[in-house]
Amino acid sequence: MQISNGQIIESARRQRQQVDSRMSVEKWHAPRRRSRGLVAAIGIAASLISFFAGYALHANMPQPTTPLEAQAVQVQHDTIMQVQTVRDTVYQTRIVTKYQKPMLAESDAETQPEQNACSMLCDDIPYELLAAGR
Repeated sequence: MQISNGQIIESARRQRQQVDSRMSVEKWHAPRRRSRGLVAAIGIAASLISFFAGYALHANMPQPTTPLEAQAVQVQHDTIMQVQTVRDTVYQTRIVTKYQKPMLAESDAETQPEQNACSMLCDDIPYELLAAGR
């Protein structure tokens, strides 16, 4: 049985329609744009209103009777220094001198006075374990 490209396309189309029929998505609506002129006019009006409100509030504030140079400047510090010594450890030092007898090498009767040299191949030491770090 041969499947043609047309049959594959029809099968894909049916599957897409089947998936689309099960979805419930609200249709998208583009947001409404205000005209740029209206936004600019609102911005200019807000700026002017805030300027006049600030000017009126500043005019109603009481003015100082003496110039700023004649006013006394009072400096206040808010830093509190607290010094507290805490001692929780008592140290007692002393010098201790110990004398030990020096260790001397002793000769062993079982040890051969002369050992013959041997290569790595004949000394029966597993060097592969040393190389592997075991």
